[in-house]
Amino acid sequence: MSTDTGVLVVGAGPTGLTLACDLVRRGITCRIIDRSPGPREGSRGFGVKPRTLAVFDALGIADTVIQAARADTHLRVYLGTDPIYTGRSEPAAPTADTPYPGPVSLPQSRTEAILRARLAELGESVRFGSCLTGLDQDADGVTATIATDGEEETLRAAYLVGCDGGGSTVRKLLGIGFPGRTEEDMRALLADVEVHGLEPRDAVHLWLGARRMMAVRPWPGAATSQVVTSIAPGRTVEPSVGELTRLVAEQSGRDDIRLGTPTWLSVWRYNLRLADRYRSGRAFLAGDAAHVHSPFGAYGMNTGIQDAYNLGWKLDLAVRDRAAPGLLDTYEAERRPAGQAALDASDRGLSSAVTPPRVLRPVVRHLIGPLLSRMRAGGRDDHPTYHDGPLSVQASRRTRVRAGDPAPDGVLTTPRGDRIHLYDLYRAPGFTSLSFDRERQVYVTTPPAYTRGTGHDDPDGTVRGAFGVRPGTTVVIRPDGYIGLIAPTSGPELPAYLSRVLR
Repeated sequence: MSTDTGVLVVGAGPTGLTLACDLVRRGITCRIIDRSPGPREGSRGFGVKPRTLAVFDALGIADTVIQAARADTHLRVYLGTDPIYTGRSEPAAPTADTPYPGPVSLPQSRTEAILRARLAELGESVRFGSCLTGLDQDADGVTATIATDGEEETLRAAYLVGCDGGGSTVRKLLGIGFPGRTEEDMRALLADVEVHGLEPRDAVHLWLGARRMMAVRPWPGAATSQVVTSIAPGRTVEPSVGELTRLVAEQSGRDDIRLGTPTWLSVWRYNLRLADRYRSGRAFLAGDAAHVHSPFGAYGMNTGIQDAYNLGWKLDLAVRDRAAPGLLDTYEAERRPAGQAALDASDRGLSSAVTPPRVLRPVVRHLIGPLLSRMRAGGRDDHPTYHDGPLSVQASRRTRVRAGDPAPDGVLTTPRGDRIHLYDLYRAPGFTSLSFDRERQVYVTTPPAYTRGTGHDDPDGTVRGAFGVRPGTTVVIRPDGYIGLIAPTSGPELPAYLSRVLR
């Protein structure tokens, strides 16, 4: 049966937009719908981590995001009305192998706007006000029923991906369980609002206490700040400027903090949930549809974007009928453990923020300083590794990187004398093979070709140093920028590996 589109993406948040951009740039037809009447307002997720910036590099928007974002962090921590910690982290300097060494701060609504603009450049746009009302599957595709302005249409797609948030319609229609817990006593009021009376104005102000917290985070390049303030258990709260003003005064212990008119208000409830499965036949879950957790650590948006980029290249091969049997199953095998790790890390972060006051002061002093130091050092805990994943083969020992790690960047010189970044090579839609010889040459091949490829100079040995491999070693980088194979160049591992992913 013929299809109307290669992939139907349900949900136009950061996850769905990333997936749509990746599919379209790879030449796959894509329809992306969202039940909201238009783009969502609100800062929501705020941190863009280094690995996410690497994804944005591949999509062609990393520079745009960085220019719109803030890279340094000025932090002031309070216990009651007293500041007990003040520190600033300057942006980490890029290196030859790590062009995006640290996180940046950008409200989610701005990140989504940049992704929508990129999608438009690629020739696609979001169908807002379109709601998925039903789906059926067979061996050849998915039939979706979509309601728009009271009219229903039937759309036939080869695959469908639910990126439609914690209340996912796709997940419910598929009958996939979403076990976990909801803590009704752990709620917060979130707002985007101008804040006056806090100094320094460019700092993130964080109040901690027994089972409560408040944070004021300024937007980059705007007078607006994101305000997050916890709500006492059992207290009834409606999102309003009056309630927000009262909570800010209570949490800070100050009456001189003045608020403007919020542009966005929302009540957040603590949920910690992970989908039983990420796949059902030709339908998949990604982002908050598959995992929800606390906002601590900025895992939500970043984890969803990583889901999308892991799945995009696999769907590309599947739609083209070039995927080896079982390739699509590797999405859940790689990303569900990453989702579980994000849940665990964010839960630990929230627990540390509501430590009883008798131990809070030494905990803050002990933890905040090292946290800022890690941010200055690059924040390299932002990405999962797939060391034990089904697509990671480590057949050579004593390498600096391992199969399942993100591939480092570096600069090579082409035979014509031009300088080329490895990230430029990874941006291509297929696999990249790097073969290292004894003469400071790196031979670049695009699998499935098994030939030696084109020789590029590595005059200072910096690329070989970044990978830490011996002469006579070949490294295969997957289309999502992760290392799939490290093996002897002359061995049988390369064709065997490619037969696991390519038909």
